Amino acid sequence: MTKCKPKRQKLKRVQKRAVEVDFNGGTLTSDSGIVLLREVDQRLNLIDQIDAAIPDPRDPRYIVHQQCTLLMSRIFGIAAGYEDGNDHQQLRDDAAFQLAANKTPGEEDATLASPSTLSRLENRIDSKTIFKLHKVLVDTFLDSYAQPPEEIILDVDATDDLIHGEQEKRFFNGYYDGYCFLPLYIFCGDQILVSYLRPSNVDAAKHTGGICRLLVNAIRQRWPDVKIILRGDSGFCRPKLLRWCERNDVGYIFGMAKNKALLKLLEQEMEQAKTAFEKTQVRQQLFAWLYYGAQKWKRKRRLVGKAEHNEKGANPRFVITNLFDSELSAEEESYPLSCPQEFYKDRYCLRGEMENRIKEQQNFLFADRTSCTDFMANQFRLMLSSFAYVLIDGLRRIGLDGTEGRRWRVDTIRL
Repeated sequence: MTKCKPKRQKLKRVQKRAVEVDFNGGTLTSDSGIVLLREVDQRLNLIDQIDAAIPDPRDPRYIVHQQCTLLMSRIFGIAAGYEDGNDHQQLRDDAAFQLAANKTPGEEDATLASPSTLSRLENRIDSKTIFKLHKVLVDTFLDSYAQPPEEIILDVDATDDLIHGEQEKRFFNGYYDGYCFLPLYIFCGDQILVSYLRPSNVDAAKHTGGICRLLVNAIRQRWPDVKIILRGDSGFCRPKLLRWCERNDVGYIFGMAKNKALLKLLEQEMEQAKTAFEKTQVRQQLFAWLYYGAQKWKRKRRLVGKAEHNEKGANPRFVITNLFDSELSAEEESYPLSCPQEFYKDRYCLRGEMENRIKEQQNFLFADRTSCTDFMANQFRLMLSSFAYVLIDGLRRIGLDGTEGRRWRVDTIRL
């Protein structure tokens, strides 16, 4: 067999230095940031905890790719911007992904799992495993504190996850005008604790009480003295949830849907706001503490009423809270009853920041990539997106602490 030895290109010298051309590029990657995420994972011990929570029924004699390696590929891939399992047909040979999996790039056994192997992992997850995976989220949150905090606020919210196939538990939702799922999220600050997939034919607060009960119990096992406050919009203002909070020394701040009785209580402030707007043509807001008791309630509860009038007309809002009940009266030292405006803006309005965290999940970590036929597989995909968020938020919280990058979005950090 003839052996061809290619001739090296001869180029003109630059001063006294020879110029050579070599097309052996070596081991290259365009995702070197994965190596940094690997450091975050080792700091949080995240992938190992997830691996321990998922049973592996495969016969060890025939296993080529360990489960922890499968999880690393999928979660790191989502964090790096690869939304589809099919992307791993190329990523399985990527040097950065192989290095993150503790393999030596270029060696025979360095090739990672194929998309079909990853798909089989997604489709063998059950509800018990999802429960254990949520425990990993909660434990990661608890471990992030060196000392128990005095108070935490748990933000609760639901969002739409539009779907376009024949997925299990697929329903049309009139409010969102499409077929979708209705996942429930709970965050504490920037950290995620719950990402629970639900069909869209349920109330926005469905299962919130049970989930909050489990969550509060888990937190108090580690932090028995912490003050816990639930916060959400009017979709979560349900009498059963309010009563549970009051019985279990849990604070709440929820929006409340307006009705004729509430509007009557705020009538004087609304009239003042309207008159002032007509004179100045500048948006007017007045705030007042109110007491209100619905017919089915056993007692009255305290609310903040916001009387707003702008160019579009009247815009009254109401927020209900138990933070000034006798067992929680210490809150009055920070927000005396003469300051309903401060309470509304400093306590309730900050819940809007959680919506930005949900947008990060949906828009940049592909939490809406729920295209599996099986419902539980889609729940697992939502969890994978959440774990990818935990990694990047860990980088933001630990690696970028004290810098302007502490408030960067996921896509900015990725770029």
